[in-house]
Amino acid sequence: MNQRVLHYCVCPACRSSDLRHESEKLVCPECDKTYPVIDGIPVLLPEYADEKQNRYLKNYEKLARDDLETPIVENRFMLLHQSLIRFIGSVRGKSVLDIGSSDASYLLELVAKEKVAVDIALPYLQSIPPESGIMRVCGDAEDLPVDPGRFDVIIISDVLEHLLDPERLVSKLSQYCSSKTRIIIHIPWAESLDSYRDGQYEFAHLRSFQNYNLRLLFRDFRVKKSRYGLPDLTHPFLFSLEQVMPRFLFNRLVTLYFLTDLKYVEYHYRERWIRELPKRQWWLLRLYPGQFRMFDLRKIATGSESRTFIGRYMTFWKTRLENSDRSPDVAPRAAGTDAPHAESLGKS
Repeated sequence: MNQRVLHYCVCPACRSSDLRHESEKLVCPECDKTYPVIDGIPVLLPEYADEKQNRYLKNYEKLARDDLETPIVENRFMLLHQSLIRFIGSVRGKSVLDIGSSDASYLLELVAKEKVAVDIALPYLQSIPPESGIMRVCGDAEDLPVDPGRFDVIIISDVLEHLLDPERLVSKLSQYCSSKTRIIIHIPWAESLDSYRDGQYEFAHLRSFQNYNLRLLFRDFRVKKSRYGLPDLTHPFLFSLEQVMPRFLFNRLVTLYFLTDLKYVEYHYRERWIRELPKRQWWLLRLYPGQFRMFDLRKIATGSESRTFIGRYMTFWKTRLENSDRSPDVAPRAAGTDAPHAESLGKS
């Protein structure tokens, strides 16, 4: 085991960083928990008391073995990881943590001072060559067995949609990271979950992300930059114009599409573009919605938003609403009249 990894590891049970390497195990003197070291990889998984969590762990161990044998997503590196690497940019001289690294295909391509890969599935980590210099840790993202505050860059790629409770991971990032830590997110965007409901894996994509629920999850962070990835060419571009085009013109184009050879010409090019992806991706994303989205986040300094003019005004307005809620109820109207009771007028 690379002893340097102990600089980053913490006990998932008590968050102590004083882990000791003894023979083929790690020992936490704070809570007396012991964790095995398998093939040089510390396995810092929590003790699951819930049967659902045990099924979750076995689900991803099986998924990892299947994926390593026959990739679940064909050409994943070309379609997804190349654009992620470009989005991340230079990390030279930085320490990088990849949460949910799988086989570290994009992490291997990054040039950094130190790289740590964390994944819940041990088979993925065992597939990463030890000579790559990547430090490997088997752990659950929700009970993150490393200190995120010790890294310059944290990558969370195609992970949040898999977690049982992503809030637990994000709360640790909020608690331990500084405003200088880069948090890189890569997630499927506004996807339908129908195809996962009867799939062979019990825990696949558990949620779909859009602007509101993602920003709610990362409410303590601000977006430095974002970018879409992998255009969705499922439907003709024409049918996305209904909201921005006069009705008569849109109707005319739809009629031309179905009653002329326009549909064959359009399908020919769209099918060709799908086949040749990621070629032309940069301009196709201007016409078609992205299936994925990448974010570069920074933690918001504590209390900084409340000190702005809008923040102070909202605090004033919230206090006014609370005082209004605490005021006595408006008195009932006098029988036979439409006017409220006179005493209520002075209190309203």
